[in-house]
Amino acid sequence: MKAMRLVPSVSASKWMMALPLLLLGLWFGGMGWGIDAALRRFERHTTATPPHVNPNDSWRQARCFIDPDAYLWLSYTRDLRQSGHWRLRHTTADNAPYGREMHWCHLPIWSLMALSAGLEKTGLSPPLALEIAGRLLMPLAGFLLFSALYLYLRRRIGIGAAALCALAPAALLFWDFHPLRPDHHAFQIMAAFSCALFLLFSGFGWTEKGKDRPPLRLFIASGICGGFGLWFGATVFYFTLAALTISAAGVLLISPQPSHPAKSQMHPGVWRIWAWAGAGTALLLYALEYAPGPFPPRLEVNHPLYALSWLGIGECLFLLARWKHQDRRLSAPRLLHAALALLAAAALPALVLWGPESSYLPRTTLMWRLHARHIHEFLTVRAFAIQNQESAVGLLLRFLGPGLACIVGWVGLSPKLRLPFAARLTLAFATPIFLLFTALLLWQIRWRSFAAMASLLLVVAALWALRTESAPLARRSAQALVLMLGLQWLVGIAIGLHPLFLMAKVSKIDPQYLKALQLRNWMVNLKETADSTPVRLLAPAEMGPAAYYFGAGDAIGTLYWENLDGLAAAAECFADPLPGARAREVIAERGITHVAMNEGAQDALMFHYLHTGRDDQAGAAQTVGGALTGIGTSIPEWLRYDEPLNQTVNPPLYTFVPAIGQWALTRLPTRLYVVDAPPPPSESP
Repeated sequence: MKAMRLVPSVSASKWMMALPLLLLGLWFGGMGWGIDAALRRFERHTTATPPHVNPNDSWRQARCFIDPDAYLWLSYTRDLRQSGHWRLRHTTADNAPYGREMHWCHLPIWSLMALSAGLEKTGLSPPLALEIAGRLLMPLAGFLLFSALYLYLRRRIGIGAAALCALAPAALLFWDFHPLRPDHHAFQIMAAFSCALFLLFSGFGWTEKGKDRPPLRLFIASGICGGFGLWFGATVFYFTLAALTISAAGVLLISPQPSHPAKSQMHPGVWRIWAWAGAGTALLLYALEYAPGPFPPRLEVNHPLYALSWLGIGECLFLLARWKHQDRRLSAPRLLHAALALLAAAALPALVLWGPESSYLPRTTLMWRLHARHIHEFLTVRAFAIQNQESAVGLLLRFLGPGLACIVGWVGLSPKLRLPFAARLTLAFATPIFLLFTALLLWQIRWRSFAAMASLLLVVAALWALRTESAPLARRSAQALVLMLGLQWLVGIAIGLHPLFLMAKVSKIDPQYLKALQLRNWMVNLKETADSTPVRLLAPAEMGPAAYYFGAGDAIGTLYWENLDGLAAAAECFADPLPGARAREVIAERGITHVAMNEGAQDALMFHYLHTGRDDQAGAAQTVGGALTGIGTSIPEWLRYDEPLNQTVNPPLYTFVPAIGQWALTRLPTRLYVVDAPPPPSESP
């Protein structure tokens, strides 16, 4: 009888453990399928010739993506496969006709290559296989990464809490794992979180008295994750490394002493091992990207100086731990040792902040102006909320609510709870990380996903700490945190599903999806119209990657620091005062055949500010870019607005909305101009 009762119990337990994995698969797989199906349904209700819908329209045969970066990753993948090489260090995706260097991490490119090659084995054509691979990469990565997170946490904080610690951020951070945004940002976020998570459970060098050394695998795992973080995005990850360093130093300096000092001891050497693991991984990945050379002095990406800085940080933490918990002597050799460690740690940030601009291009004047005013992800929380017509407080609560609850609970309940030494250490480590990333989020919206994961790190620390306390208050506090995670999960699901539901009903489409569809149609139509005639396009920066991906033409200016020359040329052309003598020379030098400009003043103002540093609407209106916006200023005589061409490339599209039984009109607000043959640069205009 006992054996008969045991079988269903074990089976139910296995189902319970597998349920979170199933839910993660349903979320990422269902959203990937659902977005594609909803977009296809919307397209079936859209036509340029109502009420007739032509299923053979060229643009219906190509899928769209909703981020310029996505088109660039896909273009890199296609170019690398066609080249027959395994690394891409130069691209012609922009800055035509010269091209430029490429320094992004190859992992997304290699992943897309593997997926597309596998899909081609099923009979798909290479272009379609690449499209499907682009749609699969991020959902597949999300499923694998959050499944690994659940499996890692379930034995530490329990199955239910671990499930919600994976499900809630999977829904909340869906934009980073969006099927229409194959990119490296999600890998950056998860590498940074994993680096912190392994440290959270490491004990920070403390062990029971008599043990030769602490378990080193968590320090090594954390270092390896950090090394990958530097590979995915060195500048971004360095903020995480700085936060971990500050937090670890705080734990070593002001953490409570163990309740039984005779039973605990500190092993400072673990911080050296952590740093060597991270620096070694970063160096190996650097060699994977660049060996056998050349080795460009690019500090925007992974570089040996980042490894050196990490080694210096590890040495500083080692010296701090030894001084605080073992030996407080300050001899001359030790002071020299500390000075050298600080020098190694500070060399990289000093060079980034004050070194030559040629080694760190985001510090150039043009890039400073671009980032200060015109990059969406650099907005403050308040500006972002106003722009998106939502509450800044609501946004912060949605992403940081559970972490804020931990802070409030720790302040209010810590005197009533008798948490063990190890539990207090984890909370002392996670709290500064959360506060630092919250401050970064208030500064720039780009840190929202990192701040959400820092909030999750604090929640994990709190749940693990509360499991060590058997008091009813601890159990109720843990239940409240789990409930908040559940609420966060449901809110994330609702926010993800609502626009998808409206689009599937063809009642409303999110502006980003609509713009992506319109841009794809514009590019496909331009390519078809040009036929075999080469097109070189001077256009708003966000259009460049799509032009190259769809084969509509060569692009000049894009928003990437590697393309500083191309962006500068575009700004010089569009910001040139009328009649545009210098713009005409640049256009002749680069062989530009067509010029595109968005209607309205925004892009003209942006290029005018990039080139001159002046935020002058009246001045921008008297430039080439201002004239091309259609606001009334006469266009230069060497440009021609071709009405039939614009009607062919950018026809009005009508979407039938079943709920009202009417056709809704949409059109990409972009004007296309033809360059009349300019004289050679040496001739006067």
